[in-house]
Amino acid sequence: MARNLKILSVNFPFRNTGVVAEPSLATKRALFDFDVVVIRPYLLLGGPAGGPYELEHHREFIRARNEIRAKMDDLSRLLSQGGLLVVILDAVQVFKYHAGRFSYMSETVYTVTNYDFLDVQFSDCVSNGTGNNVEMLRPDPFSTVIQKSIVEWTAFIVARPPYPFADPVYFARNGAKSYVGGRVSMGEGNVVFLPNFTKLDEELFIEACREYRYEREGTPQPEWCKKVVLPGVSEAVGKIENIDKQLREIEQARREAVRERDDLLAYKKLLYEKGKTQLEPIARKALDRIGFKTTPGETIRGTGFEIDGRTTVGSCQGILEIKGSKKQIGLDEFSPFIPKILADLKSKGYQSKGILVGNGLCEALPKDRLGEKVFSSHVLDAAKTQSIALVNSVELYFVVCGVLSGKIKPPDLEAIREKILKTNGFVSLLEYTTTT
Repeated sequence: MARNLKILSVNFPFRNTGVVAEPSLATKRALFDFDVVVIRPYLLLGGPAGGPYELEHHREFIRARNEIRAKMDDLSRLLSQGGLLVVILDAVQVFKYHAGRFSYMSETVYTVTNYDFLDVQFSDCVSNGTGNNVEMLRPDPFSTVIQKSIVEWTAFIVARPPYPFADPVYFARNGAKSYVGGRVSMGEGNVVFLPNFTKLDEELFIEACREYRYEREGTPQPEWCKKVVLPGVSEAVGKIENIDKQLREIEQARREAVRERDDLLAYKKLLYEKGKTQLEPIARKALDRIGFKTTPGETIRGTGFEIDGRTTVGSCQGILEIKGSKKQIGLDEFSPFIPKILADLKSKGYQSKGILVGNGLCEALPKDRLGEKVFSSHVLDAAKTQSIALVNSVELYFVVCGVLSGKIKPPDLEAIREKILKTNGFVSLLEYTTTT
C-alpha cells in the first residue's frame, strides 16, 4: 500500500486537492511539518524579473529579505529529517539597497534575491531565459516526470552552485553546460531542481516524490547499535564539541562587530532622515561624540512643552530642537522652539541656550547643502535675536567623521562645543573638518 505524502507547494499550483498551496514563503506553516516542499521562486515586492534593481527605502529591503529568508531554518529541519525539497527553477530577481546612498563617502551595498531561501549566493549560478528543449542525461525518478509533462523552462543552472549544493547530479539539461534537472543529497534528505512546466503530470510527480522520500531511506538504526563501540568516534565527538565552542565564540564576536558597524552606519541618518523617531536619537548621539553628554527628550516640568533633549557639558546648558525637512527649515519649524526656551527659563530660573539641529533639503546631495542654506532667511534672522544656535546636520556629520577618524583631536572638541553655545544664529562647523 502506497504511503501518503504531506506535500506543501509554494507558488506552484496543483490540481490535486491533497497538496497544500501557499502563495509565498510568508506562510505561518512550519515547512518541516511536511514530507515534501515544492517551491517556485516568486517575484518580490511586485517587481520584474532580472536586475539588479535598486531599492530606495530601507523598509522595502528589510521586508523582502525577511520574507524570502524566513524559512531557511525550516528547510534545514525538513532535510535533516529526510524530507524532500523540490525547487522549480524560475526567473531570478535581484534587488540592491545602498546604505548611505545619500552620501558621497563610503557606502555599504546589500543584496536580496528571490533565491535566498536556498542560499544568499545561489542566484549567482542561475540564468534567466525561456525555451522548451530538454535532453535527458541519466535515469532518475523525475526524468519520467519531465518526459511526460510539458516543459517551458524559464531559468537554468549555468555555474557550480554554492555549498552545500555544490555537487549536484544532473539528469536533464537544455544546452551545453546548462542544466534544468538535478539532485543533491543533504543530510538525510534531498533537494531536486526541475524546470518550469506549463502542464505537469501530477501523478508521476507525486510518485517520484514518494520514491525520494521513502524508498531511498536507509534502514533505521536499531537501539542496540548506539552501544556498539567504534574506535575514533569519541575523539571525533570531542573535535566537534571544540569546533562548536569556537563557532559560538566567533558568532558572538560577529554579532558584536555587526552591532558596532550598524551603530556607525546610523550616523548617516544625519544626512537624509527627516522623521522624529530616527533623526532625534542620532543627532543626540552625534552631539555626544563631541562631548555634550546629552539627555533624552522630556516634557518641561510644570508645562506641556516637549523638548528633544538637553546638553549638560559646557559654559551653559543647552535645549535641543531637532528638525528634518525636504525643504529649508522654515519659521513654521523654528517658531515653536521659542516658547519652549521661555517656559524652561520660567521653570528652572535660568536661561538655557537654544540649539536647533536642522537637516533641511534632506533629499539633495550632502555636498550641495553645506552652510546656512538649509535654513530660510527668516530663520537665520530670528535665531540671532533669540539666542538660538543653528547647526546644519550635514556639517555635524562631517565633524563626527573627523572625530571617528582621529583628525579632530580632543582639544578641539571644547572649542566646537563652545562655538555652538556662544553663537546666535548659524554656526559654521566646516573649519573643523577637511570637507569643503
